[in-house]
Amino acid sequence: MISPAAAKQQLRLDALTRRRVLSHELKYQYSRSIERHLLSHLRHNAPENHHLLAYRSLPDEVDTRLIFATPPCQIYAPRMHGRDDMHWFGITGSTEWIKGAFGIEEPASGHDWADEESPAILLCPLVGFDRSGNRLGMGKGCFDRWLAKHQQRITSIIGLAFSCQEIASIPSESHDVPLHTIITEKEVISCQKL
Repeated sequence: MISPAAAKQQLRLDALTRRRVLSHELKYQYSRSIERHLLSHLRHNAPENHHLLAYRSLPDEVDTRLIFATPPCQIYAPRMHGRDDMHWFGITGSTEWIKGAFGIEEPASGHDWADEESPAILLCPLVGFDRSGNRLGMGKGCFDRWLAKHQQRITSIIGLAFSCQEIASIPSESHDVPLHTIITEKEVISCQKL
C-alpha cells in the first residue's frame, strides 16, 4: 500500500505539470479573473477591519502582484527566517522586496503582524486542491507549521489556484490544515463552514 506522503508527491508532480503547460497569456487572464473573484469575495465575506496575509507568487502560480499593487485592506507578506519561522510584514507603496530562501520575493522590512491584532484572512499558495479543502503545497510544510501556531486568529484560509490544479481527492494527514475557500478563474468554492 502506498503511503499518504508518496501519494501526495505523485499528485503534486501531476498538478505541477498541468499548471506549467498553461501559456503566459492564459495565466495572466486567469489570474485577473481570480483577482476579481477574490476582491468580490472579500467585499461580501471579510470581517470589518481585517488584515490580509498574502504571498508573493512564483512565475507558475496565480499572479498576486496586482493584489499588492491595489490592496483591498492592510496587507502583509511573509518573510522566512530559517526553514520553519515565518513572519508577516506590513506592505506599503515603498516596500522594498528581496529574494528569500526559496526564491520568493519577501519584504525587506515593515510593521510586524502580530496575532493579537485584527483578525486576518490568509491567502495560501497551493499546487493542487480538492473540493473538501485539502491542499498540496510544495511539500515544505511552511504554511501548515505556521498555521498550527496561529490558526485561532485566522478567520478564513483561501487558496488561489487555476482550475486545472483540481484533484479528485487528496490524502489528508493529521498536520494538514484545510482551506475554507478556493478561488479559481471559474468559481469560488466553499469547502467548509466557518
